Amino acid sequence: MAKNLNGDLSIASANRLVDGVVVFLDDAGQWTERFDRAALARGERQGEILLERARAEAFGVIDPYLVAVSEDGDGTFEPLSLRERIRASGLTFDAIAADAVRYA
Repeated sequence: MAKNLNGDLSIASANRLVDGVVVFLDDAGQWTERFDRAALARGERQGEILLERARAEAFGVIDPYLVAVSEDGDGTFEPLSLRERIRASGLTFDAIAADAVRYA
């Protein structure tokens, strides 16, 4: 059963400036395309700290912000909102990128 339906868990997300790809801040302070490698903040205070870290590491990305996530019993997590699930999956961006290449 999923936990955190109130958004007590969060990760930091942004878009990379050079190509617009959705990225997530990892535990090492690096931006990664892999949602499963994102640093997880538990609670409001840790979320504030994570957002400050994301803003400090914002070179090469635009407008970092927190994404509320839920965590399953096995430790995997996923975004609470549909918008963020779509962003994390990369499906729409990949489709747009494929069309851009095809028509270039």
